[in-house]
Amino acid sequence: MSSAQQPQRVLLLGATKGIGFALARRLGSGSNRITLTGRSQSSVDEALSHLHASNPGADVDGFVLDLKDHEAARQALGAVGPVDHLVLCGSSDAAWGPFETLTAKVLEDALSMKLVGYLNAVQGVLPNLAVSGSITFIGGTAARASLSGSAGIAAVNAGLEGAMRSLARELAPRRVNVVSPGMTSTEFWDKMGDRKAEYFASFAAQLPLRRVGQPEESAEAIAFVIANSYVTGSVIDVDGGWHLG
Repeated sequence: MSSAQQPQRVLLLGATKGIGFALARRLGSGSNRITLTGRSQSSVDEALSHLHASNPGADVDGFVLDLKDHEAARQALGAVGPVDHLVLCGSSDAAWGPFETLTAKVLEDALSMKLVGYLNAVQGVLPNLAVSGSITFIGGTAARASLSGSAGIAAVNAGLEGAMRSLARELAPRRVNVVSPGMTSTEFWDKMGDRKAEYFASFAAQLPLRRVGQPEESAEAIAFVIANSYVTGSVIDVDGGWHLG
């Protein structure tokens, strides 16, 4: 969104780290009002502190939200007030790993967070979402690109893409899209410790662009989808060519 546009309110769910935080920083540099959520008060406070430090004039606030607590999430989001654009950035580290060891509980948790949680959140915001506004889901290339150990998360993200296509028709003229990042260097991977660099290098060697992505690159794609009023029902891949197979 350009600074020449009328200021708009953008609600970012799950934006205290990674791609969501990069988006908050990018959009907060303009005249828009940014509201972000996180899973804990400490994560929200830390994110807001960093955003205000990098841009003291930013109109940014935030609150705690657990997308898996469906009833509480819907009530909280219904009380947020008018929203122009909704971006669902919340992620889950569940549903990764060998299929033989994938449990029903792990898969249910991932669905509760990133599929049921996302759709429930949209229902909560919808009464206050501008008719000219947009909804952007952050999915993942695992929905369509085969990778061993990703059957669970692939099912979750594929479900999200399917729901998006239906919602793009049903909720029109509001626009609904998915931005689908591939392997991206976020805090999620820090738990790998010394193995992180080797893993990234091995994965990058399989990609046409020969590197993993940066959060800012996905944030740029999300900002484009929000700003372009003629894009709906689309999946935007930001994955270095991973979806090519």
